[in-house]
Amino acid sequence: MRGPSPQKRGRFHGPAAAPRPAGCGFRPAFDSPHASPVAGARIVGGSRALAGKWPWVVSVQTRTYHFCGGSIVHPWWILSAAHCFTDRRRNIKVAAGSNILGRHNVTRWVRRIRMHPHYDSQTFDNDIALLLLYKPIPYSWFHSPLCLPDHSIDTDDGMWENCFVAGWGLTQPGNDQGSFALMDVHVGMMDRVLCHRWLHVLTRNMVCAGYEEGGRDACQGDSGGPLMCQSPRDGSPRRWFQVGLVSWGRSCAARRSPGVYTRVSNYHAWLEQTSAHDGRPFQVPQSSSLHSPKHGGQQELGQWVDFDYGGGRRNGPLPASLWFLWGIAWALAQL
Repeated sequence: MRGPSPQKRGRFHGPAAAPRPAGCGFRPAFDSPHASPVAGARIVGGSRALAGKWPWVVSVQTRTYHFCGGSIVHPWWILSAAHCFTDRRRNIKVAAGSNILGRHNVTRWVRRIRMHPHYDSQTFDNDIALLLLYKPIPYSWFHSPLCLPDHSIDTDDGMWENCFVAGWGLTQPGNDQGSFALMDVHVGMMDRVLCHRWLHVLTRNMVCAGYEEGGRDACQGDSGGPLMCQSPRDGSPRRWFQVGLVSWGRSCAARRSPGVYTRVSNYHAWLEQTSAHDGRPFQVPQSSSLHSPKHGGQQELGQWVDFDYGGGRRNGPLPASLWFLWGIAWALAQL
């Protein structure tokens, strides 16, 4: 996420007990009548996200360092990008529930990774993966699921508004430092014809977001994180939907170089069938406020891979060496 290195800030201190689950796309620490979040620091290209602002965003890690992002779509399942797992990383875990890496995280080990069977590492088509956890992530003020639209809902990119992307990736183009604080930035949905004119390679499974002048974008280390939007068709409180997930781009925040995201609505059948395969099924769409008929059709499930799989283009995972050096600097700063 674009912006300078973050500064220290405290956690949001909400009520001790979490509210009753209100379904997907609802932020207990922000959308609850009892919520009282504090102000955050402004940064170039975006902002440092407050604790609980994006309770579904998780850090995907191997051993002790972050390399990609993901989103909670079900207590047992994390949605991320396939290109994060092509290097067969082992001992993968996800950290949820905090806007600061390593602080007050709920950690869950990944049991299995399911990459889309038709993922193309050259074009980044079908850049999507599901991660099955060993233990579910419970609902709380700081970790809850994000809504997923299906293609009968996501019929027009123009229907989405108030879109954000969040992650712990690089904060400046060409910089080698990721962020230990979750960063977010507002991005606009981009016209598909215009995006194709600038990038040339765009499949029906991709959607673009950003600005012609650049300056606000996702970057390396943000891969797999959600593109989150609201719909004017939704009720009150308005839910958040995962329209896309961070996939690739020609460069970070450059002029006429928008971010390219996997269009999640094209994969509802694959998501349902894949999750059902291991006995932890969920349905898409998950929000009754934007209900639509279910669509049939069978899709290949792909092969299970235990503990494995990282890689990528400009939005690829962060190398371990960068996080090792940044971790030393962070530890010294706490002394």
